[in-house]
Amino acid sequence: MKYFIRKIIPIVLIFVAVFLAGYLYYIRYYSHSSKMPQYTKTKVNTIFTNSSVSPNGKLIFETLYKGTGDIIKEEQKIGVSIAGKSEDEISKIYKGWSIKKFDSDEVILYKEEDGFPPGYYIISSLDGYVSLYKSDGNGGKTLVEKTDILVNNLNPNDKERILNNIVVKDADEAYSILANLSS
Repeated sequence: MKYFIRKIIPIVLIFVAVFLAGYLYYIRYYSHSSKMPQYTKTKVNTIFTNSSVSPNGKLIFETLYKGTGDIIKEEQKIGVSIAGKSEDEISKIYKGWSIKKFDSDEVILYKEEDGFPPGYYIISSLDGYVSLYKSDGNGGKTLVEKTDILVNNLNPNDKERILNNIVVKDADEAYSILANLSS
């Protein structure tokens, strides 16, 4: 046991001496605050001004359909991809749209389209017969039904309405009008 203590004491003394030398070196060369590395936790705040878009804002698309004069609004949250963008950057991203309103909480984009809103029904004439179309919202329309009602057999008022297109919002209303025309 005596032999064991004789071996351990020098090893412990060497470790203490190395520790003290390191501590003294640290005190001497790094005791000045300018040399010491400063590790501080900082909070980064993103500042959104009126010239940029907040990620918590709303993006509203307004489309005026010239065929009916209706304005269809579609609202969505501003995504991360456009948060912080300026008015000029937004106008480049959404080409074909004009910016109606721009602030950090709300961006309203506006455009006008020929034709009718999507899902609207148009009662018109095809090859002299009353026909029902459905609008695709891009100025086009799809034939839903060609009736056996001749346009020339209608009274002058109904004939004029058909030639100028009757536009309705839903199928029930469209079929109700077709039923009235056939009677």
